[in-house]
Amino acid sequence: MKLPIVFIAPETTPRSYTGALGGPPLIKDWLEEKKHRFMLKLKLSFPQTSFAFYTVTNVDEGKKVLELEKDSIGFVVVLLHTWSGGATRVFLESGKPVVLIAESYGGGGEFLIEYGKALSNGGKVVGISVRNLDSDVVIKKVKLLEVLYRLRQSRILFITIDKQRFDYFEKVLRETLGVESIYLDGKVFAEKYYRVANENEARKWALEWMSNAYKVYENSYEDIVKAAKLYLAMKKALQDFKAISIAVDCINLFDAKILDAWPCLGYMQLWLDGYIPVCEADPYSAVMLLMVWYLEEKPGFISDPVIDYTKNEIVYYHCYSPVNPFGGNRKVPYIITPAHLNLKRASLYVELPVNEDITAAQIWPEQKTIILHKGKAIGNEYSIYACATKLVAKVNAKTIARNWRWSWHRVVFYGDLAEDLKDLATLLGFAVYVEDKE
Repeated sequence: MKLPIVFIAPETTPRSYTGALGGPPLIKDWLEEKKHRFMLKLKLSFPQTSFAFYTVTNVDEGKKVLELEKDSIGFVVVLLHTWSGGATRVFLESGKPVVLIAESYGGGGEFLIEYGKALSNGGKVVGISVRNLDSDVVIKKVKLLEVLYRLRQSRILFITIDKQRFDYFEKVLRETLGVESIYLDGKVFAEKYYRVANENEARKWALEWMSNAYKVYENSYEDIVKAAKLYLAMKKALQDFKAISIAVDCINLFDAKILDAWPCLGYMQLWLDGYIPVCEADPYSAVMLLMVWYLEEKPGFISDPVIDYTKNEIVYYHCYSPVNPFGGNRKVPYIITPAHLNLKRASLYVELPVNEDITAAQIWPEQKTIILHKGKAIGNEYSIYACATKLVAKVNAKTIARNWRWSWHRVVFYGDLAEDLKDLATLLGFAVYVEDKE
């Protein structure tokens, strides 16, 4: 990724006073030190990114930079010194995503004048004003542009037989988010990948998953082996199509007798392998998973939420969850179990962390909206009915129920990600719909 960094630093002459900091000769050294510390922090934080650094002192210089970098994912604009005479506005009104950063003493005044105005005019701008430009909070704002770039480089492989549905959301994802979707017919996948998966290797994976499990309630060893074969098939398809994510239309493929296995155990392993697996071929949950993965390297739990009014609780349930909900190799206990009153085999109950803040979110591209609510994880429930993993959270239940919109699925992430998701929505030109807001 190439990312333009624009320093706004109007010239100050010896006999003029144009900003809050003061004038020559000391201001030049002060500005250069701030610039170089920020540049060094960027290079250390984003070693794979190529930066183009510009210093802009007036509107004409700003327009030249805008033209030079018109194909970039967006701009990082750093207000070092006021007043720019409209140079900052060149970028804020460009229609491109902009991360606007102000050094509080030097650029804080212009930041206050320009940032709110840009937002009220619908600008795709995220702003922050700080005294230390090289703080980690600033770097995380810059990372938002990397998330947008990586989304546009992403390939999601969909395994389904519903080509009409695929064609619809493929167009939506491509046009609104730049995400590439690939269609692989479920019957072709079954013949070319699943049925030819190595049986001996599958049995090794089945035994490993069973040995690592806290308990195994699934009494059909062969169903666990089938799940392992499906894992091998999914991983091979990911490699062949050079995709980062795979979305299997599991219910429809199973009901159509195209597949005789469920992907839940394989999904658990794919997260550990560095891939993003997606339940029920849900395209919008796939995008939400990708966004947070690129931002935090943290897995998400696609869920069907249900409300309990009497306890002011919500239960997020599905037949698997990542066993590393905080990312990395820190794993939580899991049980291999049947689900749905024994009708569904080789599912995964995960003992998810409690007493932790969570954020549940979804993206709805047709509405250009990100949906979210927050809660506190307080427990897990194990039962043979419904899906296997059931995370219980304390929420503003009645308000969420009244405000619910669009799909059932919500993707649960550990941590308070509300500000990050709101920032991403702003840079995308999306609205934010907060479900637990009175």
